Amino acid sequence: MGEIMKPRITLITLGVDDLEKSLSFYRDGLGFQVIGPRHPDGPSTDLTDQTLNITILPFVGDPPNPPIEGNEQIHFGILVPDAAALYRHLRALGATIVRDDIKVRGEPRDDEAPAGSYKIVDPDGNVIDVTDSPTEWRGISATT
Repeated sequence: MGEIMKPRITLITLGVDDLEKSLSFYRDGLGFQVIGPRHPDGPSTDLTDQTLNITILPFVGDPPNPPIEGNEQIHFGILVPDAAALYRHLRALGATIVRDDIKVRGEPRDDEAPAGSYKIVDPDGNVIDVTDSPTEWRGISATT
């Protein structure tokens, strides 16, 4: 396969129940940068990590029931420079941590940050794996 067949994910679109609450989570909690003004076509917002675009927009109709970790519809992972520091920041903001260590999937402890990785949920129940290990997922070349 030549370069034309080498895909790279550049966009994730998430339907959300409360645009402002989700915007706050992704911008203030996880540190994604808001890109320009909202779309002129409707109430959606673009965020970026300089590699990937995350578009958040309101659900059309009623939002689905919140998923249960392990049976969720949307699940993605992020690589950060310091997972423990982000954990403390997210806890201070009231974020829900659902698992300690994304592979072992242990119960989180309130008193200390997990060693290396953990799972959180956004305001709509979407699961996000957080790690500071560039070798956490196979097949990627990643730097923070």
